[in-house]
Amino acid sequence: MLNFPSAGPYGPSPAPSSPADPPPFQWLPAGIAFIRRRLVLIAGCAAIGVALGVAYLATTRPLFTAVATLTIDTRRAHPAGSQQASGDWQSESAYVESQVELIRSPATLRGVVERLDLESDPFFTPGEPGPVSRTVAVLKRWLTGAGSASTTLDPALRAQAMATTALSRMLEVWRVGTTSVVEIRLRTPDRDLSARLANAVTSAYMDQQLVAISDTTRRAGGWLETRIVELRGQAVAADRAVQEYKARNNIVDVGTAAGLGLLNEQQLGELNLQVAAARARLAEAQARYHRARTSTVNGVTQGVVTDLGTNTVMAQLRQQFLESSRRLAELTARQGPTHGAVVLQRNEVAGLERSIQSELARLTETFRGDFEVAEANLVAIQERLAEQIAIAAQTNIERSELRSLQSSADAYRQIYETFLQRYTQAMQDQSYPISDARVAAPALAPADPSHPRSAIVLVVALGLGLGLGIVSAVAREALDGSVRTVAQLRQATGLDCLGVVPQEPALAFTRNGTWRRALRTSAARGDVLIPTAFLRAAADRDSGIAEAAHGVRVAGTRHSARGRDVRMIGCVATRNGEGASTFAANLAFAAAAEGQRTLLVDWNAASPWLTEALSLGGRVGVQEVAAAEVALSEAVWTDPATGLHFLGQSQAGKGKRLPPSAAAARALLGRLRAAYDVVVLDLPPLLASSSAVLLSDTIDGFVLVSQWGGTPQPMLAEALSRLAAADALFLGAVLTRCDQPRMRLYAGEVSRQPSMRPALPITAG
Repeated sequence: MLNFPSAGPYGPSPAPSSPADPPPFQWLPAGIAFIRRRLVLIAGCAAIGVALGVAYLATTRPLFTAVATLTIDTRRAHPAGSQQASGDWQSESAYVESQVELIRSPATLRGVVERLDLESDPFFTPGEPGPVSRTVAVLKRWLTGAGSASTTLDPALRAQAMATTALSRMLEVWRVGTTSVVEIRLRTPDRDLSARLANAVTSAYMDQQLVAISDTTRRAGGWLETRIVELRGQAVAADRAVQEYKARNNIVDVGTAAGLGLLNEQQLGELNLQVAAARARLAEAQARYHRARTSTVNGVTQGVVTDLGTNTVMAQLRQQFLESSRRLAELTARQGPTHGAVVLQRNEVAGLERSIQSELARLTETFRGDFEVAEANLVAIQERLAEQIAIAAQTNIERSELRSLQSSADAYRQIYETFLQRYTQAMQDQSYPISDARVAAPALAPADPSHPRSAIVLVVALGLGLGLGIVSAVAREALDGSVRTVAQLRQATGLDCLGVVPQEPALAFTRNGTWRRALRTSAARGDVLIPTAFLRAAADRDSGIAEAAHGVRVAGTRHSARGRDVRMIGCVATRNGEGASTFAANLAFAAAAEGQRTLLVDWNAASPWLTEALSLGGRVGVQEVAAAEVALSEAVWTDPATGLHFLGQSQAGKGKRLPPSAAAARALLGRLRAAYDVVVLDLPPLLASSSAVLLSDTIDGFVLVSQWGGTPQPMLAEALSRLAAADALFLGAVLTRCDQPRMRLYAGEVSRQPSMRPALPITAG
């Protein structure tokens, strides 16, 4: 059964510690180690990316971008005095975005093509398509079901369409943020052509806008003109209906200070004024009559009746009466009441009184007549007022229909005047070559190319290369199932790692032409040429392979001390080329150099690598010794320097070489155990032969040799599973061909394994 390290002689493993919070940034060392492990791949991909970027820059034709700037202002005042209505910011933004789409529209681009005659420019009209393009076009027509309409298209129209399409690919129209500024960018290989095309696009757009405005106003003017004629007729008909209705109903309009009004309304107002005036006159005449009738001479002479003062006759009589009365008073006072002058003067005063009384009677009759006339006049005016009121009431009844007709006439007249004003304005706007857009900055020929940008291309190429390198490194790391660390080896096999053999030139050995010639020269002298790689453990006790061999012997010593004699060690790998033969040779030479009787056996009949490296031509081997055809002493070769004995494979009939049978092999190994202190067997790979399984009950301990970075972990598990049912003791595993600088980059690894215990002689327990 397999020897797992958890059941080793050092006692049970310590109990796992309680989980603790991971330290911060614990991933950083592992990440740095991963980058250092795959630095060559990442740097190579980055270098390839930069090289491709440089190649792209070297092969790409530079392009020049010319920029023209337009300002689209929907609130700019019209030269004629009108101003376009300004909506909210959303409407203005939508309008600017619409103009951006119109600039890049095919109609604008066709205008540029026609203006600059681009359909005849070879740059905008490529030549005949090649075989690949024709094949793609045929496949596209076959997949989409489109016919060959493009082949029957007019060549001039086809050239114009191709030039328009090519120009659309070079054009970029951008709105600057949320402003009304629009940038028109043209990118071509020619700087002058870029500027000319950018300015041509702005001119074509503005011309198209002017044409659109002119067409719109012209169509609107035509429609308005037709509508005006209709509205004029409707307004005239409505006004005629009003006038006819007035004529039928005797409704006459007259001019007043306040404007037009009906005649009966004017008469009614005048009669109201006349009634008021007549009433005032009547009241005045009546008052005058009553005062005149109640007036006396005393009242007149004393000035009580004021209205009579305006009569000249009455004024003269009153003056005379006053003078006569004064003289009468004076004469009476001077002459006495009986004096003749006084009597005469009294008679004169009495005559004046009679005259005043007569005048008062006459005036009273006059005032009475005026009163009667005023009264009659008031009655007449009131009768006329009643008649006018009746007429006005009838007119008001008739005006309900008149108001309806008048409202209709006014509405038609207002609509007519509005349309007439719009028509006049449209005719004025049609003659103004003004658009909402203006050129803020015309395009100039650019001095430097805009594409490709070397810095950006190189940065992007470097970034893509680094990204590809990192992705490739991660993929390789994820797909790499080989053994890279001692922990992985222990996890895959369950065995202790007995040693780490670094990859160094001293362990490199190949059977090339130089080696074969040197081998033949040594054989001619009767010597055997031993490769330096086999003597590395014996020559340098500080080397990695010497420490690995030392670890195997220490493990064997521990098991021997427990009662299991470990004298026959089998070195086995999962497949060929993992260094099992080289390690077996170093282990045997190191044991022989320490004075132990050591035998190295090449048991790999399918690939006798040790036999080809150490044996002389025509020598017998394991097959003949196992079959008892030759003695062991005749088949082994002895190294004169270390005393190592070597038993190889038979070199007779190489194509038919077969391993000994199980019984013969067990008998041979029994004899070898009795004759030597240490027997090291180079066994065939576990996945290529079942020799290790067949000899598991005879071999004391196995050493699993695995190549660093070359043996997949699933393959190791599969190989060891074949020995799971056999009572096979694995001393441990050895990791060969380790790249120690890279091995340090794996977490938890060091440059070398710690030294084992001092070696003890491998003897029977």
